[in-house]
Amino acid sequence: MPGNRPTIVAQADSASWDGAVPSVAALVATYGRQHYLPELLDALETQDLGRSDYEVVIVDNGSTDGTWDWLSERVAASSLRIRAVRLSHNRGPAAGRNHGADQVRAPVLVITDDDCIPTAQWLRGMRDSVLEGACVVQGAVHPDPVEVDSMGPWDHTKRIVRPTPFFETCNVAYRREAFVRAGGFDEDDPLLHPANGRAFGEDACLAWAVQAAGGAAGWNPTALVHHRCIASDFARWLEDQRQLEGFPGLARRSPLVAGWLHRGMFLNRRSERFCVAVLGCVLAVVTRRPWLVVAATPWLRGRVSDVRKRGGRVGESIRLLVRYGISDSVALTAMVRGSVRYRRPVL
Repeated sequence: MPGNRPTIVAQADSASWDGAVPSVAALVATYGRQHYLPELLDALETQDLGRSDYEVVIVDNGSTDGTWDWLSERVAASSLRIRAVRLSHNRGPAAGRNHGADQVRAPVLVITDDDCIPTAQWLRGMRDSVLEGACVVQGAVHPDPVEVDSMGPWDHTKRIVRPTPFFETCNVAYRREAFVRAGGFDEDDPLLHPANGRAFGEDACLAWAVQAAGGAAGWNPTALVHHRCIASDFARWLEDQRQLEGFPGLARRSPLVAGWLHRGMFLNRRSERFCVAVLGCVLAVVTRRPWLVVAATPWLRGRVSDVRKRGGRVGESIRLLVRYGISDSVALTAMVRGSVRYRRPVL
């Protein structure tokens, strides 16, 4: 609810926080991930900018794992111009980032997540892209090279190697005045903050709002951030697929997302192949023409290729192929529900 917005209950500043306004700020909102923060702050301390040129704002979204105690001690000892604030409770990443943006003094705001590790040229590159005229800039994201080769099929990471309509907060920059004019990240829209799921899409909607108001968008492939490879399991993966129910609503909300869809209605080529496979199998049963199941060949060939990349014994490969089929079925079912709910077909 709008009245449930968190408040700042604690603040910690480094000795060098005060001073002339810097040219760029890094903003991170964190919750329950104290174990990730040392490497993140180490990366922020090694940016190829002078200490006076940038500031760091970190928001603890009401963590209960000791994050604030560790963070306040680290800030006190840091040579960075850094401010940390602690919120009364966690109302999602949008509220945390908005509170952090309120603390920023720099004209350029660059955002990353607590499960990311920026490279040394990150802040400089994103800042320069904004100063060259963009109001919102998307940066490249690669999986953590230390962890990527050991990832399982259901583990989570990010790979962004070309512009997308999503402007994910793992690596995005805003001209601060454009961010403020657009109202920051939406904290209340039920599409973006479903009662029975995780927040999603507020980054895409903010970027679209900035561009709809006339702000230019940019892309910087060299201002690189590495995203951690986070262990997960099949059950969590299926839950993520169920969250796709909101994607048709996002496509209706953002023309950028709608324009990105494959053939204007498919999430990607794989989802198109799976829809064709399902249609072929249904028609084979209804018309009693078994040969129509050949329509499943492109999807099956693609998923078999995915399985072979994993290696493993025959039994393990078959189980993985079956799970891929279950996963694609859950995703399709979720998007059909969302297409009906939001009156915008996405499959």
